[in-house]
Amino acid sequence: MKRSRSLLNSVALVVGASMFCIGALLITSWLYTTNRLQVARTAGVFPSAEAGMRNLIAKNYVEPYDYQIIYAGPNSFDGSSPYVWYVIACVWGGHRADGSTVGSERHDYDQPGSFFLNAKEGWVFIPEGAFPGFMGFWMEVFNLAGPGSSQPTHDWDSSPQGECTF
Repeated sequence: MKRSRSLLNSVALVVGASMFCIGALLITSWLYTTNRLQVARTAGVFPSAEAGMRNLIAKNYVEPYDYQIIYAGPNSFDGSSPYVWYVIACVWGGHRADGSTVGSERHDYDQPGSFFLNAKEGWVFIPEGAFPGFMGFWMEVFNLAGPGSSQPTHDWDSSPQGECTF
């Protein structure tokens, strides 16, 4: 009798600890995701990921004479996360907002790339350090994601790249 009670207590402890850990993971993930989305919304909600990139270019570059979005599409190759997009552009001319010149030793343009998440209200910019893939997973779990799209609007093969090469 004593042994079965001890076994029952051990099983209850393991189950209870597991439930606590799962609950803590869910609560922490929900708090992190909703908090980061709220911060992103205050910085701007955009009708498309491309509009968000154009806004970033306008904020981070002074008097560029040209820019071109060369990729805007899902960050996943199989389109499994249609609301987590990565957008890459090329920016020529002017200078960066910090005063430094545009370009590098390899070419005379910058190639900014940024993550955008499709929330229910629209597209928001999420810095790479905020773990956009992690957030995208939890956005789906908690029904915070917008519809997104698994098809890129600017694809490597269909975008005219001109002088913008990798």
